[in-house]
Amino acid sequence: MRTMAADLSAPAWSMRARLLAADLVAFDPGRLGWTLAVRTIVGLALPLMLAHMLEQPLLVWVGLGAYLLAIGDCTDDGDRAQPLRIIVGTVLGSVALATGVIAGGGLATAVVGMMVWGLLTGMMGAYGKAFATMSLPIAWAYVELGLPAAAHTLTSALLLGGLFGVGGLLMLALTMTLRINGTLAPVRAQTAICFREIARYLEADRREGAAQSEPRVRNAIAEARRLAAQARQVVVGASLTSQQSLVLIEIADRLYSVLGAMRETDQPLMPGCKTALLAIARTLEGRGKPAELRRLRGEVEGYMAVGAPSSESLAATLGRHMLQELCRALRLAADDEPPALPAAPTAQRAGISAAIAPLRANLHRNSVVARHALRFAVVTSAAVVVFWVFPKPFGYWVPLTATVVLKPYAGMTLARAVQRAVGTVTGLVAGLVLMPFLPTAGLQFAAVVILFFAMMSVLPFNYGLAIMLLSAGLIPFEHVLTPGIGDAVGPDRLVATAIGATLALIGGHILWPTFESRGLPDLLRACTEAMAAYADAVIGAAQGDAMAGELQTGRRQAGLALNNLQIGVQRSLTEIGGDTDAMIAFVRASTALQRLSNALNVLLQTAPIIASSRPALAPFRAAFVSALANPERSKLRISIFCPQTRASDSSPEAVALSQVLDHLVSALEMLRAAATSVMPTTARPVEEPRLPSSDQHQNVMAFSFWHSRHDRSSPRENSRDHECSSETVLSCTFERLESKRAR
Repeated sequence: MRTMAADLSAPAWSMRARLLAADLVAFDPGRLGWTLAVRTIVGLALPLMLAHMLEQPLLVWVGLGAYLLAIGDCTDDGDRAQPLRIIVGTVLGSVALATGVIAGGGLATAVVGMMVWGLLTGMMGAYGKAFATMSLPIAWAYVELGLPAAAHTLTSALLLGGLFGVGGLLMLALTMTLRINGTLAPVRAQTAICFREIARYLEADRREGAAQSEPRVRNAIAEARRLAAQARQVVVGASLTSQQSLVLIEIADRLYSVLGAMRETDQPLMPGCKTALLAIARTLEGRGKPAELRRLRGEVEGYMAVGAPSSESLAATLGRHMLQELCRALRLAADDEPPALPAAPTAQRAGISAAIAPLRANLHRNSVVARHALRFAVVTSAAVVVFWVFPKPFGYWVPLTATVVLKPYAGMTLARAVQRAVGTVTGLVAGLVLMPFLPTAGLQFAAVVILFFAMMSVLPFNYGLAIMLLSAGLIPFEHVLTPGIGDAVGPDRLVATAIGATLALIGGHILWPTFESRGLPDLLRACTEAMAAYADAVIGAAQGDAMAGELQTGRRQAGLALNNLQIGVQRSLTEIGGDTDAMIAFVRASTALQRLSNALNVLLQTAPIIASSRPALAPFRAAFVSALANPERSKLRISIFCPQTRASDSSPEAVALSQVLDHLVSALEMLRAAATSVMPTTARPVEEPRLPSSDQHQNVMAFSFWHSRHDRSSPRENSRDHECSSETVLSCTFERLESKRAR
């Protein structure tokens, strides 16, 4: 999430403008889609050149089909479901084009057809973002190719639909052919992104702040795990490359945790750490050499033997963990250490019932997908009416713009409208300025190839820049397709884009709107519960509790919940209207949870040192976990449960524990202050549980988790029926335990 904590006092419109502007200038060379751009240009240019050489203009429809499907295939490039998506897009796109040709004979049939295809393509979002993106070329085939067709006959419908299908087959063949490194290429590429993002994370304080870099690292690692899991389902037998990628992903995750702990405690890094991380990334991308990795590993091992501290201090412990993980990553990337090879999981065949299960699960009025599908159908149908009266031949740009601007959430729709508008205006101006320098069809075609190639390269991460390049390339492209076309192509596209974007904005904010801000309380609740479970496991490990729970699993779940919350907050900040005070509270809550996560990562890395002193953390653990699970209700002073440390005790474990507990308590207080105003507190009455007369940690934690599950659903007015209110019951319980211990 971008750094927003420092800008909480800024006007809402100013914060919203900065967030929208940041998306327009985002550029990441590591995410350029070279392979996607190559197959897109080949799929478009090859049929166009054949149409020119063979004097068969109908072949242009093959190129258009391949081009549109390539745009729809820009998400999850290289995953195992990619061929299926292209086949689905080809079949449905061909049918949509054919029905568009037939329905284009009259306004009524065109609107009815758009309603049907709008509902169908909108519901494809039930199968994930990649299928939602592939639904767009299906809608485009109807409004861009079918409705404007010259002849609205059955013969023309079958012919054009068939040519679109040939274009889809061409794109499928190119996709499978250009998988140069096989099925595992996307996994290795995403693993490289993990190490590259960690390298950026090291400099986040100096450049853009940790608040933006940390979610990017977690996103990269989560995406790498997802792609690796998918790849293992299609790889036959044990794969060295697959297992190597899996181990490197886990090492990247642990490195992120260690480096976060080092930065949280202001520990210095080994010189050359960033260089080693980038070298691993280059090797995974096929651009590095194992010899370079071996040289860097020698430097790291030399530093471990000579320069690294050998004491048991916090700095020494974190430094050793970081160097050990980095050395192993260098060995694996250089193929000097064979990873273990467990058997790959058996792929399960999905039946028809499993295939339609996501669709059935979203057929209700509260489904975001279903609401978006209905909204999509209505807005695009209205755009078809405008297209019917818009000056020929570019009226289809109105529904075309509506399809790409309208998103499931109102904030996303606004952001996409801004990107579309800015990109279209700047691109059209650039294209019109460029045209006088392109007097021949050959130069115009060359400009189209260059601009469209650049557009597809940046499309995976910057939609606004992609639209600018697309709009600039469309000017010469229209002149190639229609020689002698008038100069109105630029203004017509601008007006059509404005109308389509306006329809999408109106529909997204009036027709059954979905605002992400309304789901933030649930996201915050899920995040506090996941963070409480992680805190319980980490503090238990520092206490020496062998039954503390799975640390890495808890950290992953807490990180995923925190990432979901931060993304939801960021998107909600771009929504029009809303409660500014509530949004400020959510920003502060997410910032506090990020600090909690960082402090817990420090404690995770230093737990072995702290556990050696057997600190009395049971009261603090129970009180902290309970308060973190219900921050909006608990008013208990957690600091009173911190174990007392003698002033003369300067041991590494005492110093580390004192620092971490201070950070945890400070972040929890910040979270409480923010959560009180935005999290619901209504609940059903419950009865106070009886605690055994023992101060064992298991009994304390049993009460803590009981309190965490039931107290949130207990009305405040009923809590007064107990001996202690729900706000002080934990304090009273510990007072009773302390009195028993004293006796």
